[in-house]
Amino acid sequence: MNIHPADWPRVMAKLRHAAAGGDVASITRLALNLADGIQDVQGRSLVRRNPRYAFQLLRRAAGLGDVTAAGALGFAYDVGQGTRADEVLALKWYRWAAQRGNSASASNIGTVYRDKGDLKRAHRWALRALELGDGDAAVTAGYNWLYGIGVRADVQAARRMFRHALRQAVTTAYGREEALYNLAIMFVDSGKPRQAIPLLKQAAEDGDYPEAESLLSQIEARGPLRPCRCRRHIKKNLLGHAPCSQHARR
Repeated sequence: MNIHPADWPRVMAKLRHAAAGGDVASITRLALNLADGIQDVQGRSLVRRNPRYAFQLLRRAAGLGDVTAAGALGFAYDVGQGTRADEVLALKWYRWAAQRGNSASASNIGTVYRDKGDLKRAHRWALRALELGDGDAAVTAGYNWLYGIGVRADVQAARRMFRHALRQAVTTAYGREEALYNLAIMFVDSGKPRQAIPLLKQAAEDGDYPEAESLLSQIEARGPLRPCRCRRHIKKNLLGHAPCSQHARR
């Protein structure tokens, strides 16, 4: 939604009016805006965050059957946003939303099980999220297959998943970079590091993937290759060993 900063007070006033009249979509949108607030590109607040009120609105909209609100309510319980964290209730609402086609909720269920150490179930939910149209879930499934996390290692399946993620319009820029990087690692592992260079250049193009930049430099220097195999957004290393030296310093 492309809204001029000066228009946010008017937008929020309209949402509040519609929500007070019982419009479920407006209740959900109002809640989502208030959960984290809205900031401009300089980080200045346009809509002040109010997670407790947002949680109340999400409960109301989810109770009225709004799937987006149900998924967001699951997330609120999951991370304790506006309420006390409650894994049981988080999974309840995530499942309710996922059963009605909400791919983000299916992916979040996988994350819950991953953090609990139930990697097999986490992988199954990544596949379910993929079925529901979550492009980034293909990256998760590919990573699992590449390293045998919660599933038997299968390099061909991993390659298919990474390529699938790159074909999907719904895959985030973050997910695309990770897919490119892991495809590059697969070339490195197969003894073809030069073929990884174009992929690494794409992954590192906007300057926010230091792991790709590091591996690219190693290949171009023709020295020993020590690629990072950690997932950037997961603090707990899933490969059974300590994080790479780059992540250990963070």
